[in-house]
Amino acid sequence: MSDTPPPSSPTFPRPGSSLAHALRLTAATHRPALACWLNWWHETARIPLDVHDAGVAETKLRWWVTELQATEQGHPNHPLMRERAALSLPPGASWPEAPVWLAQVEGLIQLVHQNRWMDEAHFVHHAQQTTGLACEGAARLLGADSEPALQAARLLGCGLRMGHRLARLGQDARAGWVMVGIDLLQTHDVKAHQLVKPVPGQTPPGWTPLLADLAQRARQPLQDALAQIRRLPAAQARALRPLVLLGHLALMQVDVVATAGDAVLHQRLLPTPWRKAWIAQRVAWGWLR
Repeated sequence: MSDTPPPSSPTFPRPGSSLAHALRLTAATHRPALACWLNWWHETARIPLDVHDAGVAETKLRWWVTELQATEQGHPNHPLMRERAALSLPPGASWPEAPVWLAQVEGLIQLVHQNRWMDEAHFVHHAQQTTGLACEGAARLLGADSEPALQAARLLGCGLRMGHRLARLGQDARAGWVMVGIDLLQTHDVKAHQLVKPVPGQTPPGWTPLLADLAQRARQPLQDALAQIRRLPAAQARALRPLVLLGHLALMQVDVVATAGDAVLHQRLLPTPWRKAWIAQRVAWGWLR
């Protein structure tokens, strides 16, 4: 096997980011494997965004399909896969099964060729196949492998993707990625070009209800997933605390965007580092569940 991609940047996750806070909240025994999983997800998920030639991006992702198959056979090549092979997991933790890894890559290959979405149902399926499965894998590595725990993790991952879409709506649109289903745009009488090339001071009439709709589509799965986690046995809920933190941080991000009018079409809106740190502390203390 040749042309091995370079390992992820050592600065990932960025200090102060949601993922950095989540890793700090992870038990030391589980942290190395979870960090390896997150680095792999970052490595692959960046390809559709960083590689502008669709053919080259797909080739890189197909390389990962081959690499994952080789890893399953005991012949890892990429540094992250060699790191995975060398890690010892604590009792109760397990690596996601091969289909979970492969399904995420296939979802990213779809993204390479899809900068418009015919309907919202297809985007939801994409969210389930990518970030949903990423959170399922994280749950397994955290030792929460009951079916209710995995279901909650998948739902939370879907909500994270919906929240991420909202937070990057303008940024992605300016790069040519309209992540809102055409059917949803038509419902609110908003045109794709009004997202791609927004005119300051000329917000589409349907923008306010579209923004509210997108915000609710992010909030609902996040809130439902957190409620499901609260109903789990105490040990399982405690194990999922890093994902709980990501859920609460995502809800805060949704609120920031939803209350800022059309600002998200023109700039990236971020919560303050202090607010993120305070939510992380409250989750760590068990004040937020």
